[in-house]
Amino acid sequence: MTPTRLFILLASLAWFPTSLCHGAVPMPSEGNISIHSDAMAQDAANEIFTATGNVKIIWQGMTLTADKATYNRKTRLMYATGNVVAKKGDETLKGKTITLDMDTGRGELEKGVLNSTTSNITFIGEKITRINDNEVELTTTELTTCDFPDPSWKFSADRLNVNLLGYAVGRGVTFYVRDVPVLYLPWMAFPVVRERKSGLLFPRVGYSPNRGAQLDIPLYLVISPSQDLLLDLDSQTRRGVGTGVDYRYIRTRGSEGQFGGYLIYDLLKEHWRGQVSTAHKEVFSPDMNLRANINLTSDRSFLADYGEKSGDYNRQSNDSIVNALKTWQHYALSGYLRVAEDLYAPDNSHTVQTLPEISLAGVRRQIPSTPVYFDLDSSFANLYRGVDPTGQRVNAFPRLTFVTGLPGYLNASAYAGLHLRGYNTQNTAGTGTRPEDGDLLPEAGARASTSVSRVYEVDGPSLKRLRHELTPELSYTYAPSHDQTRLPFYDYNDRLVGQNILYASVTSFLGGKFQTNDITTYRDISRIKLTQGYGIDGTRRDLLTLVDANRPWTDLMLESETWVHPQAKLTFDARYNLYGNRISSAAPGVELDDKKGDSATLSYRFARDQVEYMEGKFATKFFKPWVLGYAARYSFDRPGFLESVYTVEYHQKCWSIVSSIGDRPGDPFSFHINFTLEGLTGTTPAPSPGPRPASSP
Repeated sequence: MTPTRLFILLASLAWFPTSLCHGAVPMPSEGNISIHSDAMAQDAANEIFTATGNVKIIWQGMTLTADKATYNRKTRLMYATGNVVAKKGDETLKGKTITLDMDTGRGELEKGVLNSTTSNITFIGEKITRINDNEVELTTTELTTCDFPDPSWKFSADRLNVNLLGYAVGRGVTFYVRDVPVLYLPWMAFPVVRERKSGLLFPRVGYSPNRGAQLDIPLYLVISPSQDLLLDLDSQTRRGVGTGVDYRYIRTRGSEGQFGGYLIYDLLKEHWRGQVSTAHKEVFSPDMNLRANINLTSDRSFLADYGEKSGDYNRQSNDSIVNALKTWQHYALSGYLRVAEDLYAPDNSHTVQTLPEISLAGVRRQIPSTPVYFDLDSSFANLYRGVDPTGQRVNAFPRLTFVTGLPGYLNASAYAGLHLRGYNTQNTAGTGTRPEDGDLLPEAGARASTSVSRVYEVDGPSLKRLRHELTPELSYTYAPSHDQTRLPFYDYNDRLVGQNILYASVTSFLGGKFQTNDITTYRDISRIKLTQGYGIDGTRRDLLTLVDANRPWTDLMLESETWVHPQAKLTFDARYNLYGNRISSAAPGVELDDKKGDSATLSYRFARDQVEYMEGKFATKFFKPWVLGYAARYSFDRPGFLESVYTVEYHQKCWSIVSSIGDRPGDPFSFHINFTLEGLTGTTPAPSPGPRPASSP
């Protein structure tokens, strides 16, 4: 080809209105838009680019793929067709065609699907309009957290406005189970993100003979990142309509708290009844804090009637406690206030109230250049009750401890101290108590222990090595007996029992080295402790029998834990009376847990002439999608079940329904049903830590 012909051909191509490129050719740089495809055509006169085959467009963090795309440089409009997929962050848009305004970010997708991995919700719409990064509008739409194309449930709406950082608000909403419409709502809001969001939680329905039919409608409100509020409307056909509140907050330095309340006009009692509770922890510094737990009820039987929701229906005492603590390196100062209500007593007149108690404790501190240590427990308490006498009490117990031994062979110590008590008592007439009195009681003791161990090579299928350790220990305590009946009696701190007793114990510990498929683990196998005490002067002090004269030997005490398998543990605590040749108390138990949702516990509690009952809990996911549970307590000393609760949960990937049936004294039959839509309804998480909001208390 001659040079003249080549020049004419190049000139013709330069003036031709359309140019064609092949082979994954990118569009020339266009600001923040990048287009790649197998082939690209350019209409230079109209500034239109047409990309075909494996089209990939990158724009402002969004990646769009399609079979074909057209971009108009003048109007800044992008039009893509064929298997359109647009991804940005946690959101994905899919559809047949999409039109995007590259200046405003507005886009329209025909017959599209919007997925949000943040909430696991899928939206389907005849038309999806992308307003901006966070707002989307859908018409003739459906949404669900189930898998398409055949979801177990779904909501349909004529129109849906979605804020990807908050809620989807729908109008003309119908709820479907499969393809069957079961509920219509003219308006509804759905949480889109998994973070805490305000809104109605799914109602809880139930029935019991004590309260009748129940409908509990909770409303959850997020006040700030560190505060939230749960409101309850609790309708009971036999008792009335109750309202509940639960406010939680987090402040600086780990300070946090919760306030709760419940109020109802009881139709059976014909008066208002309620409860107020608050728990607060204020951390002023690493060595100073304040804790308060306040529990107040309108009457002594309120918890028995309404405490099932909080699990307090069988609470023995309703206490309000405030405690302040300040620590130093070797000392701790605390203030303690307690107002108690004994719910099992006929009335509260004999219940001691502590208003307040101030304590000073000295942590064991070495006296310089000696093997002697000093420690101290002391307190001042103002004690009040409805019957006489009342007054103030001062306690102090300073001790000196001598520590010695042979490193690696023997640990030994001996201590001596003095119990000092002083009383200032009011209203002593007819009580036999002096207005002012005091008491001194010395106490001394010693302790010595050692340990021996041995390792055995086992070389079993999984157990390769066994370590056995024995720790024998001797301890002795002495405190003289003397008459204390002249002193007021508020609690057992006012009646110190004389002791002259020697305890001997031995602890056996087994641990093993296990190897399975080149994985080595070290695991505890068993711990057994056997203890026996002997009263040298013929009198002994025991847990169940505080003083047992002329019988020097204490009960033989056994404590044990045995891991028969990583998923199974046996426990056994028992006391055996040598004189009556009988068991004083026993508490065997077994715990099973496969860490996959299947668990079972069974325990027996026996204390002679006091209590005897059995307690068991069971839960399994073996019958998937069913989750079954059962919990019960059975009393042998008062024959009959103290409580039985059956739970059945039908759990699917995107929804579950939980039903429970309970039976307990005073409320022989009750049931509740709770329905959960995965991603839309559920429990309320705790507020997240953060800076103190301006509106915080």
